[in-house]
Amino acid sequence: MKRNWFGLCIVMLSLIGTYISYPYLPEQIAVHWNYKGAPDSYSPKSLGALIFPIIIIALYILTAILPKIDPKKSNFNRFQSSYFRVMNGILVFLLLAQIVQITGGIGIVNPAYIVPELVGLLFIFIGNLSPKFKPNYFIGIRTPWTLAREDVWKKTHRFGGKLFVLSGLLLLFVPVIPAASQAYYTLSIIVICLALIVFSSYYFFIKA
Repeated sequence: MKRNWFGLCIVMLSLIGTYISYPYLPEQIAVHWNYKGAPDSYSPKSLGALIFPIIIIALYILTAILPKIDPKKSNFNRFQSSYFRVMNGILVFLLLAQIVQITGGIGIVNPAYIVPELVGLLFIFIGNLSPKFKPNYFIGIRTPWTLAREDVWKKTHRFGGKLFVLSGLLLLFVPVIPAASQAYYTLSIIVICLALIVFSSYYFFIKA
């Protein structure tokens, strides 16, 4: 597998962003918001500012390790480009979420209204790439039925890709939903999307 220079750049940007913004952050950083968009849980700056950099570094390391430890590792060479695009896309998503956290902590934006938009864009991005995934134990729609048959894997990822894109588009409408209903709207879309994908994998299996 090739070296992930793009992912390394994301790691560096995350660390630099943390270093630059740290003096300007409040002593208590909001880490959760209620359905009204108001923060209801806080973390000390020394911990809250490091959450995203730690997650980003961990995912960057996992990106390099997973293809080497997967029992189906030979399949990674069949979708290497899509694999790196998805993992790097998630790294970008986490970096953007970190930026939202920083700007939210300073008081520039309200993260509660932006994060669902980022999730929607991530869903659209993953949905467009998921049909290219090959069977493996770490990336993609991994149910007992998709892992049992490659044809079920292919059908599920084609269907799931379309469903991810549709769900992502629906999540982009969160800002026009009444504030009191935004959390329920977002959660409902995600739960229904995932439930339909799991059910579809079983359906394709029994029809195979």
